[in-house]
Amino acid sequence: MKIAILTQPLKTNFGGILQDYALQQVLKRLGHEPVTIDYDCRYTKGRWMLGKIKSIFTGTSHHIQFPTFNRSGQENLNRFIHDHITMTKPVDKPTREIFDRIHPDAVVVGSDQVWAPACNVPIDYLGNMFLDFAPDFKGKRMAYAASFGGGEWTYTPEWTEKCSRLAKKFDAISVREESGVKLCKEHLDVDAKHVLDPTLLLAAEDYMQLLPTNQVQSDYLFAYILDTTAEKKAFLQKVADKFGLRLVIKGANDDLKWEDSIEGWLSDIKNAAFVVTDSFHGSVFSILFHRPFLSIINNKRGADRFTSLLDKLGLLDRLVNETTKIEDISNEINWQVVEDKLEVEREVSMNYLKEAL
Repeated sequence: MKIAILTQPLKTNFGGILQDYALQQVLKRLGHEPVTIDYDCRYTKGRWMLGKIKSIFTGTSHHIQFPTFNRSGQENLNRFIHDHITMTKPVDKPTREIFDRIHPDAVVVGSDQVWAPACNVPIDYLGNMFLDFAPDFKGKRMAYAASFGGGEWTYTPEWTEKCSRLAKKFDAISVREESGVKLCKEHLDVDAKHVLDPTLLLAAEDYMQLLPTNQVQSDYLFAYILDTTAEKKAFLQKVADKFGLRLVIKGANDDLKWEDSIEGWLSDIKNAAFVVTDSFHGSVFSILFHRPFLSIINNKRGADRFTSLLDKLGLLDRLVNETTKIEDISNEINWQVVEDKLEVEREVSMNYLKEAL
């Protein structure tokens, strides 16, 4: 089948890009032809130049990086997308015309926080994530590992009614967090299955193929932090000091550097002696690469995604906050037990995906 994938725009989010890469890899192995709708990432070279000239004359910063492959974003991330993910041509927003051009037999919405209002700005994008732009699409409609971003219902009554009506048109719905099953039932009036994030459907060896061969582990603590605070920085330093490690902190989005890349980010995690992160996907790849790690609860972006995953894998003791006592932190993890649990969950999720398609 030809399958259109609709997810959050692939911009400067390491985890967001890799979950789409993973889902495409899995679908290809199942014999399908996936293509991701590339929307809200178009930024012409002419528009970039005007912005650059304006910034020079006004003395302000020009944060938009030079567009590559007709996409805004960061050059190395755009190159990874171009080389490893099958995409439509960049468009401003999802439309029925896209379906008319690519003629998909099915559409998969997900993964990541596709059903979180805070991640769909303007709010009309939330309707797009329920396929409101293609009400008469005759193919299969499916959500895989969709996320609401948390366990609380944040839709307005109007959007609840609209999205409930649209969700009922789906042939199969699965969510990334256990709380999402309840939200679907109570507010959208549909049944949903709890499944793994697409990144976890692949093994560490699959990602190793993306990395340089000269991978050497080193004596640093890698901190991948989405929301930096003084309290978090102090906590990170305490953990690094406890294990005698050099502290390396990397941010996301506006904190990206020109040289940052997907391959570099994965290598940073794989080669670290210890990882501390407030990112869901930072936690995922720590698990896949068997790196001792801590997940800092990120209530701003939703804690449920951490607890759902770590509970399934018996790793709830890796969940901390900035006030956790340093003496309670260990770098010992029984990875065989984790892998055994992960393999069970992986099989459940893969069987769901096969049957739903």
